[in-house]
Amino acid sequence: ALDSKSSAALLDVFDDINDRGQTILMVTHSTAAASRAKRVLFIKDGILYNQIFRGDKTERQMFQEISDTLTVMASEVGDYVQTNQ
Repeated sequence: ALDSKSSAALLDVFDDINDRGQTILMVTHSTAAASRAKRVLFIKDGILYNQIFRGDKTERQMFQEISDTLTVMASEVGDYVQTNQ
């Protein structure tokens, strides 16, 4: 794990590379890091569950939408566990 200053610097490098047309595939559990992306994919059980495109959303709006999606995904896991015990 990186410290917060190094993490921010690395994400800045990723932004610069991506702005030059290179695709970056980053796997993270950090909602804050994912909020900086132009596109966020959610994978569940090996299948694309949802995706969010930044468009004209702010980083704060992306953070909220990612958080909301993760909350729904977590509640569905809870439903699965409860019905299969």
